[in-house]
Amino acid sequence: MTELVFYIAAVVVLLGATTLILRGLRAIPTGDRSRLPSTAEFFPVHCRYFPQMRHALSLDDAAWLAGRGSPAVYRPWKKAVRRAGRMYLVGMREDFARLNRLARLVSLYSPQVRARQEAELLRLNLRFQLLYRMVLLRFWLGRPALGLLGQMASLIGSFGSRLEQAALALNLPPGAVTP
Repeated sequence: MTELVFYIAAVVVLLGATTLILRGLRAIPTGDRSRLPSTAEFFPVHCRYFPQMRHALSLDDAAWLAGRGSPAVYRPWKKAVRRAGRMYLVGMREDFARLNRLARLVSLYSPQVRARQEAELLRLNLRFQLLYRMVLLRFWLGRPALGLLGQMASLIGSFGSRLEQAALALNLPPGAVTP
């Protein structure tokens, strides 16, 4: 009997996690879709500030301030740091959405795109969404998430590099990406 309850609970948890991940796969709205995108819309903007965020979210500052500052100073500082971390996380999601949009554009102009490459893009999407949810949960719980943020920045950087190589290998028609 307890085994059945365990399996039912595991199925409910897995269905909930799958729902959350798939809901996060929806694209971020981009406003006017009638105009052609500029190349600047595809560049990751926020992930290049990871070193600054690593410093801002470091545990050394928190330990120093907790030991020397009053609780009236420490609590608002900790709240501001978590808010900055959440804002950076939203920026990382925008960066990934930009690269994902570029990947779809490259695949549109590339007849050589195979099912394996599409599966790789889906795997990257799922990995990013899982990391995003884990970091969001850790911020919500007030726990450090530097390692996971570093994995996200690395994922975005490698995704961007691979997309750049794929785009350079294509002979895109003039005006395919720029207006």
